[in-house]
Amino acid sequence: MPNDLVRRALMKATLACCLGYSAGSAADEAYPNKPIRLLIPFPAGGPSDIMARQIVQVMSKNIGQPFVVMNVVGAAGIAGTRQGALAAPDGYTVILGGTGTHTTNEFLYSKLPYDPEKDFIPLGLLYKAINVFLVSAESPFHTLQDLIKYAKAKPGELNFAIGAIGSSSHLAFEKFRNDAGLNIVAVPYKGMPAAYTDLIGGRIQVMPNDVLQALGQIESGKVRALAVTSAKRLAFLPAVPTVAESGFPDFEAVGWAGLFVPANTSLIDAMRDDELLRAMAQRKVELTAMTQSEFASMLKRDREKWAAVIRAANIKLD
Repeated sequence: MPNDLVRRALMKATLACCLGYSAGSAADEAYPNKPIRLLIPFPAGGPSDIMARQIVQVMSKNIGQPFVVMNVVGAAGIAGTRQGALAAPDGYTVILGGTGTHTTNEFLYSKLPYDPEKDFIPLGLLYKAINVFLVSAESPFHTLQDLIKYAKAKPGELNFAIGAIGSSSHLAFEKFRNDAGLNIVAVPYKGMPAAYTDLIGGRIQVMPNDVLQALGQIESGKVRALAVTSAKRLAFLPAVPTVAESGFPDFEAVGWAGLFVPANTSLIDAMRDDELLRAMAQRKVELTAMTQSEFASMLKRDREKWAAVIRAANIKLD
């Protein structure tokens, strides 16, 4: 991961740590006075796991206690997230959540064994995972508008690859397809390697992917990036426009990871402006970092956005 992304992620994690909380059962004691369990509902060694472990190393220094990482995997993050929902609200369990576990799974599955809104309190956003729309280096499409013009002239002729149904990149392209009113046929793959082979070979015309996963292919010159799904251009791909710049104002479709605690965990009111500014100054956190209340508002907007996209595309995973 580029250093500037790591730095921003760590600063946001530090801010989340600054928004400290006191546990109901430990109200009369200095908090924290023992290690804190971090539940990660994803496999060890995966991107979310690696990033979370880097982040909690910094957070441990800030709060003076270690984090004990536990990977509880299964069912698209559902198993570990459910365990987090059932944990004691004593301030000693923190859950890593993401786009799937806390915004899209409730619409992709008929029923979840937890309520992503009622069973958790959001602490803070850690980082965003940006998506990118790709074509082969040999493709006649050099801009997103080139793709749109062709797709509108010849509806149903173009295909787009899906590396994982219901993933952030898949839903980002579904949103774009809906917003643009395009008939581009979805082709599911069992993984990204096969999808890249077909994209480069011209059997698939366009593919969405996480930008960090795609970076090697972009830099190799084998694929061309048409647009990124972030609100602003990326520092490490400055020549690639955003979807918003390409004719869709306010378009943003990104994945994310953040920290949560079980519902009913007692939180200190750390969101007053003076406390927030002081915490940010002490930790040298940029003012663009997302606060706890901003994170909660983002979750609400994301649920509304992805619910509409998933229903329009009729996507179900069970």
